[in-house]
Amino acid sequence: MPALRFYRPTPWMPTFATFSAAVLLAAVLGFWSMRVFAPAPLALPASLLQERTENAGLAWRGLFSGRGVGPIVLRGVVAAGPRDSAAVLSVNGAPGRAYRVGQDIAAGVRLVEVTTRSAVLERDGVRETLPLPTRGAAKIGPPPAR
Repeated sequence: MPALRFYRPTPWMPTFATFSAAVLLAAVLGFWSMRVFAPAPLALPASLLQERTENAGLAWRGLFSGRGVGPIVLRGVVAAGPRDSAAVLSVNGAPGRAYRVGQDIAAGVRLVEVTTRSAVLERDGVRETLPLPTRGAAKIGPPPAR
């Protein structure tokens, strides 16, 4: 009659299983402790949640109405030199899109210049300056010193 053989684990298997279980337990405990003890999100005032474009697009509201282009609102600028600058513009209430200097925004409307606080658009040889909104503008950079 053949002898029965039993499986003998190698000496490293129990150690590996214990280590894996400990890592899994630490990950689960860490995840749920962050979920339970995380601070509540801050409630923003309604004035900050509203879109601040009162002054930004007033000059443009009826300017292009005959050509199918609605209001153009300047959302942001990247002033990186005369050729590498770009402006984030919203046309007809659409989400903002980046346009480089020299690029056409719509039929007959071209971005010709970007400064740190404005963008200059040209339509049929007429230049108009579109200012960057001052109130409610997002600032990107390091946090203020305390």
